Amino acid sequence: MGVVITRLEAFVVNVIHDDMWIAECDELGLVTESKTYDELIEKVWEIAPELYEINGLGDQSEVIRLKFVQEQSSDSRLVL
Repeated sequence: MGVVITRLEAFVVNVIHDDMWIAECDELGLVTESKTYDELIEKVWEIAPELYEINGLGDQSEVIRLKFVQEQSSDSRLVL
């Protein structure tokens, strides 16, 4: 019987807007961009499971958790 290791913590995906929406997650080695916030989130969910497995973080990519953290400065505020 194999041992199943479940990661309880979510991977933190940092999101910024600089003409394009940009997402980065150092743990997964993820960097991607999109024109809209919604497209970016969808793209991250498409890429993250594959990177999870490629980087040897596990083989149960269907159960990974992501935490999106959006940063803004006062001079570049955007309404989502």
